[in-house]
Amino acid sequence: MLNKALQKTIIIILVFCSNALQAQFQGELPEALKTEIEGQIIKANEFENSKDYNQAAFHLNKVATIYWVNGFPNKAIQLFKKTIALNEKIGNKNAIRMLNSNIAMIYTDEENYSKALEYFNKSLSIARQMNRKPDIATSLLNIANVQSEIKEYANAAKTLEEANTLARELNDEKMLRNCYSLLADVYEKIGNSDKSTEYFALYTTITRKIQREEMRKHDSKARKIIEDAKSKVTEIEHAKEQTEKELLDKQQALKDTEESLEQIEQVSKDRQMQIDLLNKEKELKDAIIKNQKLVRNVFLFIIFVVLAFALLFFYNLKIKKKANQKLKKQNIEIAKQSQLIEQVNQDLEKAFNKIEKQNRDITSSINYAQRIQEAMLPSEENLSPLKNDSFIIFKPRNIVSGDFYWFTGYGSPEALNEEKNKTFIKLHNLPKDEKGFLISAVDCTGHGIPGAFMSMIGFNLLESIIRSGIVMPNGILKHLHNAVRYLLKQNTTDNRDGMDMAICSIIDNGKKLLYAGAKNPLIYISNGELNYIRGDSLPVGGMQKEDQREFTLHTINVDSPTSFYIFSDGITDQFGGPNGQKFGTRRFKELLLEIHKLPMVEQKAKLEQRLGEWMKSYQKQIDDIIVIGFKIDSTKFEL
Repeated sequence: MLNKALQKTIIIILVFCSNALQAQFQGELPEALKTEIEGQIIKANEFENSKDYNQAAFHLNKVATIYWVNGFPNKAIQLFKKTIALNEKIGNKNAIRMLNSNIAMIYTDEENYSKALEYFNKSLSIARQMNRKPDIATSLLNIANVQSEIKEYANAAKTLEEANTLARELNDEKMLRNCYSLLADVYEKIGNSDKSTEYFALYTTITRKIQREEMRKHDSKARKIIEDAKSKVTEIEHAKEQTEKELLDKQQALKDTEESLEQIEQVSKDRQMQIDLLNKEKELKDAIIKNQKLVRNVFLFIIFVVLAFALLFFYNLKIKKKANQKLKKQNIEIAKQSQLIEQVNQDLEKAFNKIEKQNRDITSSINYAQRIQEAMLPSEENLSPLKNDSFIIFKPRNIVSGDFYWFTGYGSPEALNEEKNKTFIKLHNLPKDEKGFLISAVDCTGHGIPGAFMSMIGFNLLESIIRSGIVMPNGILKHLHNAVRYLLKQNTTDNRDGMDMAICSIIDNGKKLLYAGAKNPLIYISNGELNYIRGDSLPVGGMQKEDQREFTLHTINVDSPTSFYIFSDGITDQFGGPNGQKFGTRRFKELLLEIHKLPMVEQKAKLEQRLGEWMKSYQKQIDDIIVIGFKIDSTKFEL
């Protein structure tokens, strides 16, 4: 049952993700968001017509935010500007400041730094007018970040020093941490290593302090949860004790009632004896003259006493019976409550044990899937032609990954050396002297378990396509696309899963490299110059409107030592840094240009170090990451 539930959950997630990807690919919002936007715009117009500009601005701001979050920056900027105009009518300076800051952030994401500076400065000016020191410091940090991006490091340092002064006045530790981080970076780029070292030390100190505070807060929360749990257990025990006490009180009351009835019986008997004695005395006095009357009266009196005693006896018996029934009912109810409490405790314990076991089973299954996936990936031995001049960075977001790498050599039987090319695939349809080496980085739809399923499909299909004799990169992508659509029945279902990938073929003993890409690009650096080749805009698999999906083949002549890089969007989309931004393609290019002359082993270490530093502030990997780098020197390279 657990496996079936897991499969259903995976299918639901895949359908949802595929629909969202389809809508974004077509440049449109999902229908649900379109409906929400229409409703918000209608409300905004109604409030604006009734001159309630505050509510009108509120609803327009929600629409602008939806466009921003879903990747429509121009529409978001247009609506944010209209919202500014509405807030100007009511003099809401703080809202105007925040809206200018939002517009500046969008321009920063779009790398339009001049516009970003313009709107960040507007936001700063309003914050200064309102004398809001926290907002002034935040605006200064944003401006300094943009100045750093456009390499105005001196201006950035001046701006950051002002922000640092305000942060110290406010005693805002997190703001101070951001200031120290940016100051260390800026002074390093200016060349002032002393200042850079000083601020980096301050950044490290305050970061550790913040982390210690956060750990104390986490410990406090944990202790509070434990104390709450103990308090609840105490309350349950107290309720149980109270119930038992009430039961004892009721039992004592019943006992007291029984004793009172016995005392009443004894008093009645004593009084009856006194009456009998008096009657006998009267009988003796009036025996002669009232003998007949006395006999009659005594007889009537005896009947009356017997009846009264009988009534009193039955009345007491009825009261005692009711008290016993009530006590019995209370005892049953108390027993039920005790059983219920015990049953609830047992059910809770069983539920906890069941959840714990399910978690262990699920984690064990996923770990086993990880071992299967790792076993499928090609070994280092298959990378022999590039073994000393290549690296692979492979970082799954979860235990299993939706990204994978794949490489293999191929050639005709006559062209392959049995000892040297023992891992190469022999293809009888190739010319006698033809051989080459294929290498690919693949990003499947989703990540985790759904992505791992797609990666297994992609890996097996690649092997089958190559063994069928297809070795041209664009041809491989075309056949892989058709095979994915066929296997997932995408002609007859709503399934839109697929892959983004880049694939390269090294031929002519390293003198040429052939490349084809489905959305994923190729970067290569030769003679200090970086070149960027975009992949085709369509993925492998998914929706197809054209009759045949064709992919572009690019040919690169390798005349001098050249470094090549293929990768998924996991590294460029990773959030981090001092302001929680994406790493971005531009920053990735600059980093590769900076390190491309190093040996490949050192390049890998530098990339992992920079990525780790970038993720420190965000601390969460948002997608699977794969980067493959390799260097070809045609004078030394040999298949």
